[in-house]
Amino acid sequence: MSDQIVVLQRIAVFAAKVRGHALGKWRTGDGFAVASCIQCGREITVYRSAIQPEMDGEALASECPAAVRVAAA
Repeated sequence: MSDQIVVLQRIAVFAAKVRGHALGKWRTGDGFAVASCIQCGREITVYRSAIQPEMDGEALASECPAAVRVAAA
């Protein structure tokens, strides 16, 4: 696994945590890694790229509904 993917994973964990997600174990492939929130199942994917590394997924796009319910209780 490249250093770039490891750095992107750390950034993704922080970005997901801000939205209430708790990411589980990373699954890696050739040039990418995927993790799911252990509370709601939403995923985040990071991509290695020579031009511009990227990340996307439901865990970046929205709050964790499970975390919102716990905070409201």
